[in-house]
Amino acid sequence: MHALHDHKAFAAAEPLDQHAEFMPNRTGRVFDLHPAIHVAVFGGFFAYLGIMWAAFGNAELAIPFVIFAVFLAGSFITPAMWARVSPNIGPKADWSKFLRDGFDCETGHLTARATMAQVLIMPAMLILWGLAIALIRASV
Repeated sequence: MHALHDHKAFAAAEPLDQHAEFMPNRTGRVFDLHPAIHVAVFGGFFAYLGIMWAAFGNAELAIPFVIFAVFLAGSFITPAMWARVSPNIGPKADWSKFLRDGFDCETGHLTARATMAQVLIMPAMLILWGLAIALIRASV
């Protein structure tokens, strides 16, 4: 397979303007989604973990489930802490503004409902999968 990039042209291109004025943007720091969506994703993954504990939890699995919970919490708490690093610059995320404006992503503009559908589909499917496995476990 041939390379699609012309490396000489890339090297000769002008460098990015490193002296451009930096405009702090709070919403850029919090990944442009409303914090409630992050909380919903976090809750969905923890709900799955709870379903699995209810179906399979016992004394031998306590330590692995605690490890799962710690890593899961860390993977959501760390970005939440990162979002709070900057001083209080700019407006905080507003739910009504998110519902009104939607979300701009790489492939174009999405409405708030489409954004929530795309972001929350994984936790929703994971919860349904967990419930299905728990039902199978309970019936066996």
